[in-house]
Amino acid sequence: MDDVSLLKVGLTEDEKKIFDKKKIEFNKRVGSFLKVSRADAKNAECYICGKECSSFCNSHSVPQFCLQNISFAGKFYHSGNLVDMPMLDKEKGIGEAGTFKIICRECDSSVFSDYENPEAYYQRPTDKMLAQIAMKNELKSISKRQFEIQLYRNMAKEFGNHEMMSHMEGIGSADLKEYIDEFKYAKKACQSKWGNNYYLSYFESIPYIVPIAFQNNIALVSDLEGGTINNIYNHLRDYVIKSVHICVLPLKNHSVIMIFCKNGENRYSKFFKQFKKISYEDKLKVINYIIFSYSEDYYFYKGIDQEILGNEKLKDVAKTTSISVADSPFADSLKAAKENYDLNKRDTIPNFLSEKYEVVEY
Repeated sequence: MDDVSLLKVGLTEDEKKIFDKKKIEFNKRVGSFLKVSRADAKNAECYICGKECSSFCNSHSVPQFCLQNISFAGKFYHSGNLVDMPMLDKEKGIGEAGTFKIICRECDSSVFSDYENPEAYYQRPTDKMLAQIAMKNELKSISKRQFEIQLYRNMAKEFGNHEMMSHMEGIGSADLKEYIDEFKYAKKACQSKWGNNYYLSYFESIPYIVPIAFQNNIALVSDLEGGTINNIYNHLRDYVIKSVHICVLPLKNHSVIMIFCKNGENRYSKFFKQFKKISYEDKLKVINYIIFSYSEDYYFYKGIDQEILGNEKLKDVAKTTSISVADSPFADSLKAAKENYDLNKRDTIPNFLSEKYEVVEY
């Protein structure tokens, strides 16, 4: 049987020692390289209204009023606290958490007004609110992929390895096309008179403040019984990766958690049915596990016990990636990914969505 494994994010102990010796030089070089790539990837027009724009708004993927509810002196932790990447900051401020710059200030303040209203979360969200959330998620993904594509191009110029960088750019470009298509759907849904564009699979309002803020689109690999949802290694042109939107929004005196997708998205039907059958506590555990294993865009309260942040199993899950390394092109990478992202491992890490970890006013 061909051997296959999935890479983990972070540096080894030896790599960290090398980094420490040349820390200042490395940080300067990387910082400069990233700055140039961001400038090269900058758009000329607002992605929503299409108007020419020289200064873009610093847009937040997670609403600021949610971030404020888990901040401590204006700061909170993020994935850099769980992944061994010394070049990453260990904490972030509200102004730098999950931000992107591809839309104008006018669009940022007007287009998302329904969902960026804390009073709207005392009842189930409207279809328009879901469309605005989806639109914001796709915009952040578009911005991220545009930057990464430019980064691969610049890395090819700087370091060579054109074949590898070209491959990575190709994958990024395919992702970008899918995000743009989803953005167009969400934008149209925002302007629609009909309220049937999105399917809200799960909505829960819980009577305490969870220590995590999260909002993103995630392409699940498998369901609760190991069935395939997305074959993330299928690069055929007509195969489209499908995502769900997951939100964990800490509010003033309660929290809202939800999962939704485009209406008629059949690829998630089995997962939704399986999810409905499990207990309330298990639902929270599944969502918690998805956040840490699939994403890096979570932000959490600094009051969380340091022993929890040192949890080796949690760190290992947070390092999960879908980058496959195999002995041969015939190796079963999808099987390896299903094992890595297995949602039945949900009990192996702390469930930050449980009342045990609620944010207590200080």
